[in-house]
Amino acid sequence: MAEESENSGRGSTPMDNYTAMLILSFVAISIGCLILALELYRDGLPLAP
Repeated sequence: MAEESENSGRGSTPMDNYTAMLILSFVAISIGCLILALELYRDGLPLAP
């Protein structure tokens, strides 16, 4: 019950700032990895000695 009274005074936001930054960084890293994978696939994987 104490948690309900604490949250009732403050407006509940659907997304916290830290959650938004976490999602933004996840999307940026995912796009970077996708671009890297496409470049490696296009040029051929440099695995041969």
